[in-house]
Amino acid sequence: MRPKLSLIDEVEQLFSKKFEYQKPVKETWTLPLEQSLFSEFYQYESLQTLKEELNAVKSKLNNYGVQEWSSHTNRRDPSGEISWRLKNKTNAEFVTVAWCKLYECLHRYPLVKKPDLNSLHLCEAPGAFIAALNHYLHSIHTKNQIKWRWRGTTLNPYYEGNALNEMVTDDRLIYHTLDNWLFHEDLTGNLLDVNNIQHMTESCASEFPAGVQLITADGSIDCSAQPDCQEEIVMRLFCAEILSALSILGAGGNFLIKMFTLYEASSVCLLYMLNCSFQQVHLFKPATSKRGNSEVYVICLNYQPQTAGLPRLLDAMRLKLADPQNPLAMPLIAKSLIPKDFLLQHEIACRRFLQLQVQAIESSIYAYESKDRVYLNHLHQLRGYVTDMYYKRYKVRELPPEHYLVQGEQLNTSLGFTVPYYGGSFTEREIMRQGDILKQIYCLRRDLNQLEKCPSGNGCFTHRKQLGDRLTLEPLKATPVQTLQSSLFASEPVLLLRVRLLETFELDPLWQAAPKCLLYDAIGTQLKVINYAGQRECPYYELQQRFFKRLLTCLLELRPARLVFKQCALLSHFAVSLLRYLSDMVYDQAEFEQNPAEQTITLTGELQLEALKQLQQLLELQHTTLHSVVRLQLLHKNSWSRALLLYNNSVLLASYRRMLDEQSFPVEQEPVTLEIKETSIVC
Repeated sequence: MRPKLSLIDEVEQLFSKKFEYQKPVKETWTLPLEQSLFSEFYQYESLQTLKEELNAVKSKLNNYGVQEWSSHTNRRDPSGEISWRLKNKTNAEFVTVAWCKLYECLHRYPLVKKPDLNSLHLCEAPGAFIAALNHYLHSIHTKNQIKWRWRGTTLNPYYEGNALNEMVTDDRLIYHTLDNWLFHEDLTGNLLDVNNIQHMTESCASEFPAGVQLITADGSIDCSAQPDCQEEIVMRLFCAEILSALSILGAGGNFLIKMFTLYEASSVCLLYMLNCSFQQVHLFKPATSKRGNSEVYVICLNYQPQTAGLPRLLDAMRLKLADPQNPLAMPLIAKSLIPKDFLLQHEIACRRFLQLQVQAIESSIYAYESKDRVYLNHLHQLRGYVTDMYYKRYKVRELPPEHYLVQGEQLNTSLGFTVPYYGGSFTEREIMRQGDILKQIYCLRRDLNQLEKCPSGNGCFTHRKQLGDRLTLEPLKATPVQTLQSSLFASEPVLLLRVRLLETFELDPLWQAAPKCLLYDAIGTQLKVINYAGQRECPYYELQQRFFKRLLTCLLELRPARLVFKQCALLSHFAVSLLRYLSDMVYDQAEFEQNPAEQTITLTGELQLEALKQLQQLLELQHTTLHSVVRLQLLHKNSWSRALLLYNNSVLLASYRRMLDEQSFPVEQEPVTLEIKETSIVC
């Protein structure tokens, strides 16, 4: 359907997606003081009807390819030019859509009252909220006025026990501001662990004696497999974010949290709790938030921590979160205790945002199916109007580079490059998931072929220790990694294919190439072969510790002149930090070689016995909780780490080829009827 509004009216509508809860004048809303909490399950029929209406519209998208549809909506997004102009014309630092959204929120609501500010940013990776706040502060205050101290927390991209599909691995800002990030005592950064919430509360109390004045929470969970249950899937995360914020925020402070649809009774209770605990609560969908999605930002102003009954509710939430199996679908507050006037306002807000979202989805479908040139021209003009309005309304201006968070680094540089890769529509993915094994293998082969188009770099790279360079052992502790689920030492799409192979065959590709370590003397005689083999049911941290302990023992006994890692995918900080120490302190040189037939890392030079003994002693003392043995910064963003990433990619792709070999699984090659779209992946 063609737009019913003029360009000017449509621009105004985009910048006016907001709602404010109005508290009663005579009878205030109160939290339960004695009544049972999490005691009854219920839903509101009127809100569930809205949910069904929205899901019916969203189901129309099931047959559109995910990349194809995303590309279409990106091209037609009215706010799509804003981030481009911010990056290329204004030279703003670390611009993403999240940057644009928070910048809107900061200008529309008094989230920051003065330049003397302590802020905490939950679920913050990759860090765009922090960059936007920095730009905002320097846009309205002088550098001398600003007294800003911040901390961020997120699932730790440097911890391999965190799943790829649950976290953001982009560490461009995190790497340069590592001291400002809280990953808690277990180093996971997992906010769903109540022990981590307690640790963060204590850390903030210690580091910010004047209190925290602003907390943001931009967390989400991948719901692509169940798009009709987004609200229920993220409920535990919302509870953890709210519990964290209300435990840490100082009196009079402000809180911003991203939520989605608000139809479930559990969401209603959380919104009611926030309304009772803050002086004002607003719902706001920024103009730069994609029109067709469900996200909405809850803006909570002027925190009142002395609210009667609040500590009791927080304790109850903490107790429920302590059970990792509890989805927190049960509403926090009994149905009879939610005031009708609050519920009426909440339903009005839900209806308004539903209407806007349905209208956006229907318009996108119309633009995709009809190719209406008049409408497409309207959208093109709209993008220009919206960008101009954003700059004018929020007084966007360029900052001098000395005001950036990170000096001398270009954080807006893209992480990856484009290769053909097909994700399929929701319907296709469901059919494939339930299909026979041969069809799944065919799709795995197709995706492997696309990944092999990634640039592989030079076949050989040599790292030599510079004269005077000396690494020191700086052990870092973490919860042991039970299962390797992620790594920054291989490209993300390559690792994702490992996950799919593991799910399909119940065999880990890491061990299919018979990885081993070979020890040679000065004249080339083989002294020892140490196999690096995985065992079913054995925790990953035990496998790698057993291997490296045995390796160090053999090095001390045999003192080889040459050490060769053959087809060994070194993906954890534990393994990589040991490799870096061995290559720089025990030997003199490391040579990375990758080709389709064989992948090796060769260490050579005069073995330094004292350095080797120090390393072995460290492993014996801190064997189970050891995350890494040298500074994290030495393992990333340099030529050595780049060579290791290309080597690991080669090892993994070679293992995938062996697993999907035609002789193992002969599959009739069906013609590819699905259009392959370009999507950016990191390699």
